[in-house]
Amino acid sequence: MDHVLFWDFDGTLSLPNKSFTSAIYDAISLCGYDVDPAVAEAFCATLYSWKTPQTDYTDRINAQWWDTHFEKIRRFCTSQGIPSAALETICAKFRTQLIDISNYRLYNDTIQTLEACIHLGYRNYLITNNYPEITDNIQKLQLSPYFSGYIVSSHIGYEKPRAEFFAYAKKAAGSPAKAYVIGDNPNADILG
Repeated sequence: MDHVLFWDFDGTLSLPNKSFTSAIYDAISLCGYDVDPAVAEAFCATLYSWKTPQTDYTDRINAQWWDTHFEKIRRFCTSQGIPSAALETICAKFRTQLIDISNYRLYNDTIQTLEACIHLGYRNYLITNNYPEITDNIQKLQLSPYFSGYIVSSHIGYEKPRAEFFAYAKKAAGSPAKAYVIGDNPNADILG
């Protein structure tokens, strides 16, 4: 049997979180500046690449994915009256805060479910609109033994629900006879 399950991560295997919003707010606060939490949250709604899935950023993957986000963070901080001398520190702290493993809590049955799917003959693949280091966090969460591979938007330059993202995932999985997507977002996971 050549069947594959493509699993979303945030909100599907781990509980939903507001790591982007808290990361920008915390990074600014840790540097001694203040920003209205509602303003930070509104900014974050425009920050992440998965809010504009129509954008092809294949020329800005992996480390360059961060550069694109840091440019936006610098502009935002400047608009909030934060001096330019603090911008690089804020960007570095944002990255550290965002990839912090403590942002994630798995659902109680995540490992049991992935394991059961393997026993049923499925190959599990992670598909996620996420930052480049998410695969490191998957290992830290002890999930890597349950996955045959990872498809991460910041590694390929396409976000779900783009057809290119799913075509890449299918090819990475060896073009299985049957594949199913399991996710929590009707647009990104189901429509795509």
